[in-house]
Amino acid sequence: MSPQEFREELERIRRVADMLVTGHANLRDRYSLRATFLDLAVMALSTWLTAVVFIEPRINVKLTPLSIDPQLWVGFLGIFTFFLSIVQLRVDWKGRSDAHKRSFDLYSEVKRECGYLLASQKPLTADSCQRVLARYDLATEVGTHIPEKEFLAQKRNHLQKIEVSKFLDKHPSASILLLRLRFWWRDNRFRRDKTGDNGI
Repeated sequence: MSPQEFREELERIRRVADMLVTGHANLRDRYSLRATFLDLAVMALSTWLTAVVFIEPRINVKLTPLSIDPQLWVGFLGIFTFFLSIVQLRVDWKGRSDAHKRSFDLYSEVKRECGYLLASQKPLTADSCQRVLARYDLATEVGTHIPEKEFLAQKRNHLQKIEVSKFLDKHPSASILLLRLRFWWRDNRFRRDKTGDNGI
């Protein structure tokens, strides 16, 4: 490959890595939030269950909603806590978040090294590009993949992020929410073409 072909390949890899960094970051944060919410729900129910079991019966009545029999409510709390614990093991949102974090780190390194090489004034050769190409292959091979049903949504999020970021460079006080609504309207409104048919 010529130096120009190496440059074009590195630019392609950097674009792909940049998009994957965004996608894995979004999925990492999503699964982390779900895992945290599930952990807090199990902790809250366990605390409530402990309080209901060990307090005096007359106070127990006040902690039981809708005038349900306290013993029945203890059973409900125990069953629901056990159910959420099984869900916690089954969905493994912590594990998924950690997997996407590892992929995020790998592709971030690839993106960073591509940037260094492309900014260099030296001609690109197979030897100078070998490290970053090997890292990219490693990230693709051992990193977790973005599910097919998520890919287009994550690509859209990445492109939106780029467009909003470019606009904010010139208009730093602009509302991000209003920008997203503006771009959504621009890209989804119906337009009349020359034939008179409506199309998106």
